[in-house]
Amino acid sequence: WLKIKCTVCLAHSVHLLLYFCCTCAMAPRAKATPKGRAKAKAKAKAAAKGKAKAAAKSAGGRTLPRSAGSVAPSSGLVGQGRLYKEGSDVFDIDLNVSDAAKNMHKFYRMQVVESNDRSKYWFVQHWGRIGTTGQTQVKGPSSKDAAVKAMKAKFKQKSGKAWENRGAAGPGSGNSSARGGKGHYEMTARLRSAGAGTSRKRGSIAISLMWDHSREDKCNDLDLHVTPPSGEKIWYRHKRSRCKGELDVDMQQDAPKPVENVVWKDKAPKGTYKVAVVNFSANHNNSVPFQVGIVKDGGEMEMIEKTMPGKSGSRVAVKTFKYA
Repeated sequence: WLKIKCTVCLAHSVHLLLYFCCTCAMAPRAKATPKGRAKAKAKAKAAAKGKAKAAAKSAGGRTLPRSAGSVAPSSGLVGQGRLYKEGSDVFDIDLNVSDAAKNMHKFYRMQVVESNDRSKYWFVQHWGRIGTTGQTQVKGPSSKDAAVKAMKAKFKQKSGKAWENRGAAGPGSGNSSARGGKGHYEMTARLRSAGAGTSRKRGSIAISLMWDHSREDKCNDLDLHVTPPSGEKIWYRHKRSRCKGELDVDMQQDAPKPVENVVWKDKAPKGTYKVAVVNFSANHNNSVPFQVGIVKDGGEMEMIEKTMPGKSGSRVAVKTFKYA
């Protein structure tokens, strides 16, 4: 230790002894170099990325939609209200979405909060990268109908599923278009699981069909029919066309998560395409909703929702489009 004696003149003479650690006084800290700072920053970034990936992996891609059971603390509404319920339906959903190929590991939560006196309603969204605190948006207060409508619309935008069919949105991976609310996670998950061909580049087209088999007493065998510009229809009885279109996934009434897919991986012919779906068979007589996704030139998926009549043999025209 180094002792320094100082005299301070006040009303009385006072001696102040100051002690300094020699190592502090005599050995100044080495200044970090730009290269050293860059290495430290890269190391911290890698650690954060590893933590996010580990969290995403433990989440299992995208988890089943579920309720967290409480008002999101980040909303600022804790104590002011509770989660809104309609019968057994709780308007509170959590999703985790992971796409390692695009380095996307996200969480997304949405809920409707009802004030304690049931006079006001808020639509709350909380989202961000897994492993971070994320960000929160609160819309309201508003009427009950307005808040519920906003949440249903956002859920459909994010999942490609109607709120009423949320139970059919099983685990899977989404794609990075989810950042703009255009990812259709369930369709993507089913296609990947089935090993379906996809539209990844200019000159390619993929047309996909999926429907719900969450109830054993309500199962269908829907068939995807695609007619390219040549007029040579592609369907289960004619799976490959001369223009190189192919029905590479064809599922039936016993499939737990049915999906079908017609794809041109490249050199898709220019002209008019017609897409239709036929109800080949069913174990019931009720109408069922279905979804068709269309991707051209590796772009965003256009999701179309239709309803199939309960009668076997029914045919629904989905879309006619031109490809140039």
